[in-house]
Amino acid sequence: MKKLSVFIFMIFLFGIAGKAAAVSPMPFEELKPGQTAIVCAFHITYITDQTRGIPEEQTSTFAFEASNAKKDVLEWVNKYINDKLNERNVSAFKVECKFP
Repeated sequence: MKKLSVFIFMIFLFGIAGKAAAVSPMPFEELKPGQTAIVCAFHITYITDQTRGIPEEQTSTFAFEASNAKKDVLEWVNKYINDKLNERNVSAFKVECKFP
C-alpha cells in the first residue's frame, strides 16, 4: 500500500512537471541612467624607505562635471600627476579616466 501511494504521488508530480514552463519568468530589468560625470582614478605607489624598499600605496578618485571639457580635465590630471611625482619617490602610478 505504501509503495502504491508513493507511485501514485510520483505520477502526479511527473504530470505537473510535464506541464510546467521550462524557464521561470524573469523580473523586469531596471535600466540605470548612463554615466553623468567624468571620473578619474589615480593609483600611486611610493617607496618610503629607500634602504628596505617598502612600498606605500595611495588611491584617489576624483569626479568632474560632465560639462567640463576633456582638455580641462586632462590638464588638471597632468598637473596633479606632476605634483605627485615631485612629492616623493614614486615607483609606479596608474591613471584611469572615464568620460561619459
